[in-house]
Amino acid sequence: MTLETGTAFEAGTAGETAALAENRANLRQARRDFLVALEPVRASVYAYCRSLTPTVWDAEDLLQETLTKALAEASQRYEPIRNTQAWLIRIATNTWIDSLRRSSRAALEWTDSAPDFPDDAAPDPLANLAVESALRQLLHLLPPRERACVVLKDVFSYPLAEIAEMLETTPGAVKSALHRGRATLQAARTATDPAGPFPKAVSAGSRDTVQPAGHEALLRRLAAAFNAYDIDAMVSLFLTSGRSEVVGNATETGHEEIRTGSLTDTFGPDAAEIHRSTVHRFDGEDVILMWERQKGAPGASEVVSDVLRVRPAFGAPLIAELKWYFFCPEVLAEVAGGLGLPFKTNGVSYF
Repeated sequence: MTLETGTAFEAGTAGETAALAENRANLRQARRDFLVALEPVRASVYAYCRSLTPTVWDAEDLLQETLTKALAEASQRYEPIRNTQAWLIRIATNTWIDSLRRSSRAALEWTDSAPDFPDDAAPDPLANLAVESALRQLLHLLPPRERACVVLKDVFSYPLAEIAEMLETTPGAVKSALHRGRATLQAARTATDPAGPFPKAVSAGSRDTVQPAGHEALLRRLAAAFNAYDIDAMVSLFLTSGRSEVVGNATETGHEEIRTGSLTDTFGPDAAEIHRSTVHRFDGEDVILMWERQKGAPGASEVVSDVLRVRPAFGAPLIAELKWYFFCPEVLAEVAGGLGLPFKTNGVSYF
């Protein structure tokens, strides 16, 4: 086969056209408008994602993937969305189950066989559960579809028919999954202490995980550069092909984009806030918390306004990817709030 060269090939390697640049700007604005329009149901959808996933980071990843798919689907819909929250939960569930299929290739099938009891008469092992983190810990005992059914019925109080529609199955299959899931949770409680409360989950910041060698040292070098307002030092800590992502809003690749984007916006002379960084351990992982106060107000109280995570490069003490969770209000609440620190949220998008 001969590789063709000439006009077609040259056009394929040309720079961005004015039309494409304008189209990208329009897409960014459309995405911002979409995120703001979904803000009233976002917290509930995040809570659902959090109940399915083991960490706050996995929950936010699932939420972001759900929002991206929802935007694509919404652009192709001509009929109104009857229930926005249920629509997003359906997308989140399918996205989550697809990811489990890819990672484990486990069989995730439904069955319609279920005991014949009224829907609302089923034992509810979650009724006396007061600690949200304990709920999440117990739910991870359940297979994926049972977990989704228990959360939607016993936490969000959706009727069986609506759950079946969201999960693309039958009410009988939902009823069966509910029965099995509730029985598993009740057995877990009984095995621990039949008369006592549910087992207590691991408290925030106390989970022990293995981090890459040098991870904490790299974070501390980055935090020191932040505190020195040394943008050159910050940039030098990235791979030349490194990425910086303001989650759900902006992605920068390479030193120049990172320098002129998020770093200059945060630490440049035109920034409206003074920032200070500290390193903390949350759920076994070292993260950077960004503290903020307004310029010209030296007596103002500092609050945590951002959470940052680093993915180190393989075999080098450099940053492959930096994630800023500035526009992730639920992450800020769980991490900073879980550490007992004052924090502020910043909406879900620029402008």
